[in-house]
Amino acid sequence: MDSLTAIQRAMDFYYEITGLRSYFVQGVNDVDSAKEKNFFCKTLKMSSKALDHCEACTLENYTNALNNHEIQMYSCHAGLVKWSIPVEFPGVTGVIVSEGVISSQQVADKDNWIDYLVEKYNLPRNILMENYEHVVEMTEKEVDDSVKLLVALLDYYRSLSVE
Repeated sequence: MDSLTAIQRAMDFYYEITGLRSYFVQGVNDVDSAKEKNFFCKTLKMSSKALDHCEACTLENYTNALNNHEIQMYSCHAGLVKWSIPVEFPGVTGVIVSEGVISSQQVADKDNWIDYLVEKYNLPRNILMENYEHVVEMTEKEVDDSVKLLVALLDYYRSLSVE
């Protein structure tokens, strides 16, 4: 199987197991945080100011993951915990960017956090609140295990790929 198909299959199975979407970015010119598939992020990006922040955050973490050959764990400007995983397959190099998750503390503080985002980005509170309810909640251990799972899936599919 070709490398791009192998990478996509790893991401598809990762989604089936964890419920988390991700997308593959091959080059700096391909960094497009609008590819984010969760509705909370899509709602935020109705604001051009939020979209600019998303683009800058994604680009910074994509670049760090690729240049340092290390997984980047970070909290995006909207408070979601995300990770970028460098990927090297035969003939293909890039970074997988995860869908963001939230912690139980963030769930407890959601009203204050949503109010902050509404004010900062001038967005409708009811839509943000509705979509925040769909963001996956994970503990730190679950996040770590999730990252390990994606790395293991990539390793498996790398072994099946050919140039």
